[in-house]
Amino acid sequence: MNGNKIENWFPRKILGNAREPACSWIYLGAKPFTEPFFNDTIAACAGLDENCKSFLPVSNLQIMTEWSEQVAAVDPAAIIFHVSRCGSTLLSQLIALDAENIVLSEVPFFDDLLRLPFKNTTVDQALSAEYLKAAIRLYGRIRTANEKNLFIKTDSWHIHFYNIFRSLFPSIPFIFLYRDPWEVMQSQQRQRGMHAVPGIIEPALFGFSNEHESQYNLDQYVYQVMETYLKKMVAISMSDPLVILVNYNEGISTIFEKLYRVCGLNKNVNTDQLIIEREKFHAKHPHQLFKEDNTRLEIPNYVLPLTKIYRQLDELRMAQI
Repeated sequence: MNGNKIENWFPRKILGNAREPACSWIYLGAKPFTEPFFNDTIAACAGLDENCKSFLPVSNLQIMTEWSEQVAAVDPAAIIFHVSRCGSTLLSQLIALDAENIVLSEVPFFDDLLRLPFKNTTVDQALSAEYLKAAIRLYGRIRTANEKNLFIKTDSWHIHFYNIFRSLFPSIPFIFLYRDPWEVMQSQQRQRGMHAVPGIIEPALFGFSNEHESQYNLDQYVYQVMETYLKKMVAISMSDPLVILVNYNEGISTIFEKLYRVCGLNKNVNTDQLIIEREKFHAKHPHQLFKEDNTRLEIPNYVLPLTKIYRQLDELRMAQI
């Protein structure tokens, strides 16, 4: 495989902890990126003949930079940051209904690159950012001639990599999607994400010490993580005029409309009906009818400080209107 033959091949995973990290590649064929998460797209293509060979393509990371300059790609229109369990998955699904949009929803390889400096001392944040820029260009390449807009939905903890994203894309809107923290925490109690379990993501990413994780139970830990998210969103929103705040309780259709307006895009004639149909189904499980969990437990006292930060964020949002 070389720079002239990478059509429909994408960097998938960083391999090992060598001084010069390598990455494996996966063939995605003509598969559009319409699944709720990019891991689902990868799983759907794992059985393709090209991915079932005895020897699969591997390269160093630096070659991505060279190859990314050889492809025609769409520049990002907006990047969506979020606090998890706040409608970001459904929002990305609605955006993906338009064939003109490429939606990269929580791409594992992007996360690998951002967290690489925590795992490999030979890679600093500047080099990580260089690799990320190349990877985004490779993932955002034009494959059907229909693509005009690229949207990236980050993992929730990527708010802590805001500086990298802003340095790469200084002039595009960043969408900050948030929700009442107690509602988010209740959802995490039912099914915990990576960031809600100590030891999965490097504690230093959140500003925690290694000893920090052992001091709290699961609910207290996700409280601590949520606190870093909300405080970061408040601080950034007060200094970055290109940040657009959106609250889950505005409704996903309203948020979608706001996103399109901010990006200067017009909906296709069939978009509204497609949105109505898509909203009937679960964001993460598109074949399951959605049923809202209306359980409302009393807010514990220890969560109240988070609620104050959430209200501060909401005041900033209202000031943008």
